Amino acid sequence: MNHEKQQPNNAMWYYLRDNQPIGPVDSAEITRLKGSGDVTRSTKVWRDGMAEWQPAISTELGGMFPKNAPPPVSPPAITVPIQRADDVKRLNTWFTVFWIAVVASVFSLVAGFISQQPIVIAIAICGPIPAVIFLCFILHRLWSLVPPAEAQTTPGKAIGFLFIPLFNFYWCFVAIHGLAKAINAQIRRASIPGKQVNEGLTLTFCILMCCSIVPFLGAIISIAGTIMLIFPLQQLKDAGIALIEKENA
Repeated sequence: MNHEKQQPNNAMWYYLRDNQPIGPVDSAEITRLKGSGDVTRSTKVWRDGMAEWQPAISTELGGMFPKNAPPPVSPPAITVPIQRADDVKRLNTWFTVFWIAVVASVFSLVAGFISQQPIVIAIAICGPIPAVIFLCFILHRLWSLVPPAEAQTTPGKAIGFLFIPLFNFYWCFVAIHGLAKAINAQIRRASIPGKQVNEGLTLTFCILMCCSIVPFLGAIISIAGTIMLIFPLQQLKDAGIALIEKENA
């Protein structure tokens, strides 16, 4: 290439793209090409007076490029998958403890009825407490998956109102059967197949709880209803896990 020798500030440059020389272009154009990424610090350039092609950083164009490139910014640690795994693990653990506590409380109630010993009866009365506690944990977490604008209640009210005497017979239709309907709506919206909750089972449980006030048969109905709750609660738990995984995918 034979060109008239020029001063560096007014030099006309050639640069390589795909091993093909392009030019001549002036320094202002080189600046524009640097901004667009077509010319980088390692791009080979040449001007009249240079013995060979050199990286742009090694010529007087090097002033366009910082001497020490700043280190790349590390992305924040990805914690969502860990949080999701912990959330799923908690729900599975709570459900396991719940059904074990239900089975244990049934056996203790039967033992108390048969033995008629005060200490066994006292244990039988306290037996359902762990099941109730972990049921509350599960319901609270599942209600938190329902957007407030679409929820009949808040997670706190869903649990708290279950402990209001007499009112709780009505409220279980909201806190448990209503939860099944709300979770199913979220499952449909998220297009998650095979995770629908059987709303008939939650409705049956709520009706059985209302029938538990029937004299003599109430205790048996209550036990039967609590055992039956294991099945729709598992469906609710599985649907909740599916929503958590979908949300954090």
